[in-house]
Amino acid sequence: MKKSFENCTWSELNKVFGLQKLRNLPALQAWLEANNHIEPETQIVLQKLQENLMDNFMDWNEDELKMQFIAPLLYLVDYTNNPKYHPFSQRTMQMQTDSIELSGIVDWVLASGHQFPEIPYFFLHEYKKEKGANADPVGQVLAAMLTAQHLNEPENPIYGAYIVGKDWTFMLLAGKEYAISRPYQATEAPDLEVIFKTLKEIKNILK
Repeated sequence: MKKSFENCTWSELNKVFGLQKLRNLPALQAWLEANNHIEPETQIVLQKLQENLMDNFMDWNEDELKMQFIAPLLYLVDYTNNPKYHPFSQRTMQMQTDSIELSGIVDWVLASGHQFPEIPYFFLHEYKKEKGANADPVGQVLAAMLTAQHLNEPENPIYGAYIVGKDWTFMLLAGKEYAISRPYQATEAPDLEVIFKTLKEIKNILK
């Protein structure tokens, strides 16, 4: 089997890799329940970002969504200046075994390395609109996560998320099992708080 990430579907990957989709995994639940402190000044910026998203998410294209909401949100989380990992965007990744070859460009990945990503830990993949007939964000993120698992220590969980307009959905792959969260709506204050705390928790996990 030879496939690009963008042509992968989660049902196909289940069969090829022998995966099992679970309703939940303890590690995913712990990640989503992280109670990281949000400073008052950060709350103010989050509220401004949320208001901008509410006014524009139906009209933004993918680049506008990235530049005007996702990038400022990731800046607030601050994944920079850590020797263990570095954020990368639009980088090519691939895995190859005797029977399977997967490759593709990832929208955003947190990985070891500086000039080039080496061992990937956490992926973000984004869309502008709701899932269409030819779009399977779960399959695309899962393909990237499987590639990361191949490059990483196999017992380590791999983290991921995909964004469809205002909705953020988190994923975790552990061995042959994976689970997917409910969508969190960044236009709702309680959900945006969960999104921010979950993104921030990745830093604690990677310690």
